[in-house]
Amino acid sequence: MRDTEFRFQFTADVDLAEAEGTLRLSLLAAEGLHGEAKVRTEVTFAVDPVRAEIRVAGGGIVTENVVQICTALLTHEFGREAFTVRRDSREPVAAAVA
Repeated sequence: MRDTEFRFQFTADVDLAEAEGTLRLSLLAAEGLHGEAKVRTEVTFAVDPVRAEIRVAGGGIVTENVVQICTALLTHEFGREAFTVRRDSREPVAAAVA
């Protein structure tokens, strides 16, 4: 499965803790669609305060749903100009054959 990472980059006036809270709400909403276990096992995130960035990673529809919900909520809360979101896809690293 291809691993995808979404990078939310915020402007200086956005409270990153508030943005993280919005992501957590998005995770909860996705649990309503897919179930708690599915969200917990397929989606990870990291907050980087130095870069004013939140990274969400995973593969498949669950991650896509979390990111779409989060993007909509962040836009509503902070406005379209307050952040950018970028998708980075990477092939999984193949296991070495001994």
